[in-house]
Amino acid sequence: MIRIFDILLSLLFIIFTLPLMVVIGLLILCCNGWPVFYISKRVGRYNRQFSHLKFRTMKKGKESGRVFFEQERITSLGKVLRKLHLDELPELFLILKGTLSLVGPRPLPEKLLTGLNTSKRAIVRPGWTGLAQIYLTKKGKMDKRLQIRLDNYYVDHRDFFYNMKIIMATICVLLHQKKLNMRKDASKDREKFNKNSTT
Repeated sequence: MIRIFDILLSLLFIIFTLPLMVVIGLLILCCNGWPVFYISKRVGRYNRQFSHLKFRTMKKGKESGRVFFEQERITSLGKVLRKLHLDELPELFLILKGTLSLVGPRPLPEKLLTGLNTSKRAIVRPGWTGLAQIYLTKKGKMDKRLQIRLDNYYVDHRDFFYNMKIIMATICVLLHQKKLNMRKDASKDREKFNKNSTT
C-alpha cells in the first residue's frame, strides 16, 4: 500500500510541478550555468548506493560534504530554492522510480554512516521526508546517533497511517519553519566532521 501511494502521489506532484521545474532549471542555467542538477552518492535500501538528485544551489568548488561548511558557495537563487525546499523537487522522480519513498530515513552519504549500526534503517527506502528530516528542519542541528535512533523508531512503527502523520507533520513544520541553525559549531557532529575533513 505504501509503494502504491508513493507512485500515485509522486506522479501527481510531478504533473503539477513539471512546469515549475522547467522554469527553475532555466533560471539555474541562466544565472549559474551548467549543470542544472546536483548529483551525489547516497546510501539507500539494503545499503546500496544510488545517485541522489537535486537542483544545484551552489557555485562550483571544493565540497566538504556538509552544507554547514559551504555557506559561502550557496548562490542567491540557491538560497531561495532551499528556503522554499524547491531544490528537492527532482527527488520526485526518484520516488516514482522506487529509489526513494515519500517517508523514510534521511538519505545520507556513506561517510556519514561510518561506524554506526544502520542494519535496521537499511531495510526500508530513504525518504523525501521523515522523523529525522522534521527534527532537523525544526532544530537545525542533529548528531548522527540521534538520527539513527529516529530512523530506527520510524522503521519499528512504519505503516501507511503513520506515514500520513509524518507527511502532515512535515507540512506543519514547513508552514511554521524557523531559520535553520547553520553555524559550523551548532552540534558536536558538525564539529567532529569539520575537524576530520580539514586534517
